[in-house]
Amino acid sequence: MTGYALKLLVVAAGVLGLAWGHTLHLGRTCPDILPFPNLSVDKIVGEWFVLHKFDTDNTCLMWNLTKGELPDTLQVTETRQLSFLDTLGVDHTHAVTARLDINNPEVPARMRIRWPTSALTGKADFTVFDTDYTSYMAVFECDRAGLLHRRSVTILSRQRNIDDMFVARVKRLLETADVRHSALNTINHDLCRKTGNHNWHVDGDLFGLLPGVDEAEVRRRVSQGVKEYDVSQLEIVSEGVEPEGKSFRGSIIAHQPPSSNREV
Repeated sequence: MTGYALKLLVVAAGVLGLAWGHTLHLGRTCPDILPFPNLSVDKIVGEWFVLHKFDTDNTCLMWNLTKGELPDTLQVTETRQLSFLDTLGVDHTHAVTARLDINNPEVPARMRIRWPTSALTGKADFTVFDTDYTSYMAVFECDRAGLLHRRSVTILSRQRNIDDMFVARVKRLLETADVRHSALNTINHDLCRKTGNHNWHVDGDLFGLLPGVDEAEVRRRVSQGVKEYDVSQLEIVSEGVEPEGKSFRGSIIAHQPPSSNREV
């Protein structure tokens, strides 16, 4: 496998890895989950094991939270092993770094984040809604795109394991906020490596990995021709509707309006 082909696999696996860490829901309104009161930002910095996360099969997820260079900012670096590349036998690690903005210092638990792989959806809400600083932390993320929003819940621990009572507590808080948690998956940390033969770290826009393709170009390609569509021409292709019809997993297809003069 050539280096360029491997890089393309990393891009594809990286995008899918973060996309699978969410559930997709109709509407642009994110649930109002209460932030942890009087969060001490200094106490949440450091390394965390990601032990539970929405809808992901990647392994060895770690977060490292550090103070940012600018006031009222943090940085989070997520390292992981991509299950797709593990299946191909590629000895690797993958990391992404994002900046967390604390827009209101009086409510530091409510932050905003933009992952490098989320150029099209922009910044997401990032809310620390529970922690005891020394054992566990729970984070709710939500971003919006068009007529939809995506949700993600992450349960972290300072150790490779977590007491079941903390997980049960987090689930109760989610239920209080009317956030379904059936998509929470357990993250395996049994066969983790510090470094591999291939180690990728993305701390800018993901599209910088592809020569000649930047965020502006991606936006142009995605939006090209879309302006002629309206909501009635969007078809939602669902791979599974959750109970009560509150959310779904699937795709949206924009059907081309009939026109004999339309250029392709």
